[in-house]
Amino acid sequence: MPTAARATKPDRYEEILVAAAECFRQQGFAATSIDTVARYLNSTKGRIYHYFPSKMDLYNAVRDRGMELAFDAISPGYRADTDAVGRLALMADGHVRAMIEHHAYMQVLLDGLRLRRYGATTEFQRQALERHLEQRNAFEQRFREVLGEGKEQGAFSYVHMSFVLQSLLVAINGPVFWYEHRDGDDATKINAIVEDVVSFAMRGVGVEWTPEMTAALKKKTGVS
Repeated sequence: MPTAARATKPDRYEEILVAAAECFRQQGFAATSIDTVARYLNSTKGRIYHYFPSKMDLYNAVRDRGMELAFDAISPGYRADTDAVGRLALMADGHVRAMIEHHAYMQVLLDGLRLRRYGATTEFQRQALERHLEQRNAFEQRFREVLGEGKEQGAFSYVHMSFVLQSLLVAINGPVFWYEHRDGDDATKINAIVEDVVSFAMRGVGVEWTPEMTAALKKKTGVS
């Protein structure tokens, strides 16, 4: 769902999604119930059931929102008017920031993919998982496309696309697993984390990248 379309959703709907994302992040799917989310919101279950008929509906909505936020994060870099190296750096920068700024959503998003290991048990779950996997594949395809362009331009050094793509994604997904917000985590600290992870990821495709290069590229392309 595009950002503009999301803005038309009622505030209560958004509040429920934010609360549910945090509950699922903290306690996992099995231990989280509609009651859990209602208590987190200091609200009634009826308020949640008004929008979501079941916990699975709520969980899928949180996963879908996480995917929307992930696409929003990389789209400016993907569409930027620059070469493949610059596009990849901007996409990585946006993605790492999303991992930190939307930590709960991203944790649920990545945890949701693990359900495939255990198998969906109902037709509803199977359909939701298939939709989620299609979205994931479309997301990864954007990185695959840019990596391919960079290889053709002689800018990236790698042998096997699939190996390097998955390694890149592991690197830029990393903060969702080890980052924990602490009092005093300001923009300076978050920027430092993003810069280090992006530089590390870019070295994985044979490119030395610095924070100053990102800043200059953002200024040049208008990507914020």
